[in-house]
Amino acid sequence: MLRLHLTDAAVTAAKSRSHAEVTPRHVAYAVAVHFRGRPEAAALIERARDALGPHGTAVGPPTVTPESQELLDAIVSPDDALALLARLSGEDGPSGGATDGAAAARDDGSPIANHPTTSEPSPSTDSTGARDAPGASDTETVDAVLAELDRLVGLESVKAQVRSVIAVVRANQARVEAGYPPVNPGLHLVFTGSPGTGKTTVARLIARLYAACGALPGATLTEVDRSDLVAGYVGQTALRTAEVIRESRPGVLFIDEAYALAPTHGTDFGAEAIATLVKAMEDHRDELAVIVAGYEEEMDRFLASNPGLRSRFKTVIHFPDYAPEELTRIFESLANGAGLRLEETVLQKAHEVFREVARDETFGNARFARSLFERAYTRMALRAAEDGEIEMDELMAIASEDLHLPESRPGSRQPRIGFRSLNPSGPDEP
Repeated sequence: MLRLHLTDAAVTAAKSRSHAEVTPRHVAYAVAVHFRGRPEAAALIERARDALGPHGTAVGPPTVTPESQELLDAIVSPDDALALLARLSGEDGPSGGATDGAAAARDDGSPIANHPTTSEPSPSTDSTGARDAPGASDTETVDAVLAELDRLVGLESVKAQVRSVIAVVRANQARVEAGYPPVNPGLHLVFTGSPGTGKTTVARLIARLYAACGALPGATLTEVDRSDLVAGYVGQTALRTAEVIRESRPGVLFIDEAYALAPTHGTDFGAEAIATLVKAMEDHRDELAVIVAGYEEEMDRFLASNPGLRSRFKTVIHFPDYAPEELTRIFESLANGAGLRLEETVLQKAHEVFREVARDETFGNARFARSLFERAYTRMALRAAEDGEIEMDELMAIASEDLHLPESRPGSRQPRIGFRSLNPSGPDEP
């Protein structure tokens, strides 16, 4: 039973960050969270969480690597699990750490023990085609971060609202410095929208904006979901949520799919997590900003689940689905970022795919654009290998034949029952 629970927790940790595989770092995090009541595990939770890194770009469920499965299969008792956590974290003395290839590795291959407790993510291209910059430094300016925000594809209404939020923050700072009370000083935000619309990317930028304008003493962003906050026994959830909040200060706490915290029955411990969060938002308002994200209707129910939520979350920012033209630009930026050329009709065909694909609540928006790009790259590689030899010039250009419509392509652009159109007033224009 313990092994199954840890396996599920490791898969959840990978899924919550859109990682394609469950690696030893996810196993280590699952063990640390499960045994967080034990001092030896509690001391390593922050390191294990940091080792998970930022969200990835996987569009399907994560798979458990053979290495991780071997580690999980070896867990028979709590002592086995804690010994594994210590080994993966390099906490079992000079001879500890990785043995027989069982080190918990990050994407760059470094073990968890070598990953600093607080660090900034290295620059990388995300699924929107934007490039994540390092965290804010003492010299980072508001204008520089806003310029980075402006470079994101689409999201014009989001950009305008973010600028309004920052304008209010700066105005309130000026009022306080002049001896006047602030007006609407809340830093907490609600993000609504479908997956892959840039909510996490914008949350990272807002954390840096808050730091750059002096609203918060730091630019850290802690990303969590229900599994990070809710425990399985009475009394543990408040402690777990309080610990996450403590680790997030000073900075921004980003809760993805926050609607999952809304209680669905009388013994759902999500209510306990919400109550702890509401109190902390008031007690630590000078050093903590909370951003919650999820589908629009579900987030409305989440805000209604506790009387204190609506009064603390005063600003709601909706992230619209990307239009076909915007997804085409994202596809193009991914190709440019990889140093690939696109032959003449590729973008036209990509635009056709984005117009034709069915859009339900599982549609990945920018993640779908990345998936389409990666499938095109795979077909290009297969084409290059057909003659048994791969020449570099064969791997430099994506052709129209590499880009094919999904097998589940609908026969009509009219949205099916229950599906949402990009255009609120009707289907896309031809």
